[in-house]
Amino acid sequence: MSETNSWPGMQFGVMTVSDITQDPTTGKTPSEAQRIKDTLTIAKHTEEVGLDVFALGEHHNPPFWSSSPTTTLAYIAAQTERLILTTSTTLITTNDPVKIAEDFAMLQHVSGGRADLMLGRGNTGPVYPW
Repeated sequence: MSETNSWPGMQFGVMTVSDITQDPTTGKTPSEAQRIKDTLTIAKHTEEVGLDVFALGEHHNPPFWSSSPTTTLAYIAAQTERLILTTSTTLITTNDPVKIAEDFAMLQHVSGGRADLMLGRGNTGPVYPW
């Protein structure tokens, strides 16, 4: 085995589950549109401050807004140059596997190879049987 390790090393980044919750400092809950806008700003700042990865969760129920993370990540790809874009997590319980493959193949193309994919079944008990 070679002395050189091909592992890219440790990466640091920002992850959001796309929640729309009350701001603990103001007590106000932002609109869905505002939360999406804020997430896009955070993603751009993630790259600007030198972090490596931005991850976006997928949810299909309140209080979350991100039911189409590949669309959002493609937008972020167009606004950034080196940021690795990934999901946290793409749901295999509610998506067609062919559609997942197609969406992420396209994201990989438009991002210049910066897309990563994490698959899972969800984070709440009711989705486990799906």
